Amino acid sequence: MSLPKAITDAIESLSDLPGIGSRSAERLVFSLLKNASGLDQKISQSIGNLRRGTVECGICHHFAEHKTCSICANPSRDEKLLCVVESPLDLIALERTHEYKGRYHVLHGVISPLNKVSPSDLRITELFKRVQDSEGIEEIILALSGTTESDATAMYIARELAPIFHRKISRLSRGIPSGGDLDYLDMGTLSRAITERREF
Repeated sequence: MSLPKAITDAIESLSDLPGIGSRSAERLVFSLLKNASGLDQKISQSIGNLRRGTVECGICHHFAEHKTCSICANPSRDEKLLCVVESPLDLIALERTHEYKGRYHVLHGVISPLNKVSPSDLRITELFKRVQDSEGIEEIILALSGTTESDATAMYIARELAPIFHRKISRLSRGIPSGGDLDYLDMGTLSRAITERREF
C-alpha cells in the first residue's frame, strides 16, 4: 500500500526504537495523525530538546540538567555506599524502592565482546578513579542484571578493584531471574535484592 513519504519516514523512525516494531510504529503514527490537539508538535519539541536539555552528571554519569545530578548534590545520601548500575533506568528502578540511600555510578552498558563493547566504551575507568580518589567508600554494590554479560562485567570490575579497594564488594541477592533486567523487576523483588545483598 502506498503511503505519503512523511508517514513512512515517521513509521521507520519510530520502529528503530527498542521494543517498538513496525506494527506498533504504524499505530502510533496514525494515532498522532488523528489527534487534533497538537500532540505531534509537543512530542517533536520535547524530543528536539532532549539532548540540548540533558547532560551527564560529572560524578555518577546519570543524566541531569546540570553538571551534578540531584542525587550527587544531595548531602544526606550515604557517602559510604556506592552502587554500580548498568543504566540510568536501573538507577531509577532502585530509587523507586526507597531502600537504598547511598551514591551511584552508572556504567552505561556492560562489557560485550560480541557487540564490540569493551571496558573503555563504558564508565569503568571513571569508576576506578572515583574509588581511588575517595576515602569514605566502605562498600561497593555491583547492582548489575542477571545476564551473562552483566556477570562478566561484575567479575571484571571486582577483579580490577581488588588491588585498590580493600573493603566490601557485594552483589544483589539472587531474587533476580537469570537474564533479567533490573528496570523490569517489581519493587518488592528489587527491595529484597538490595537489602539482602551478599558479598561478592
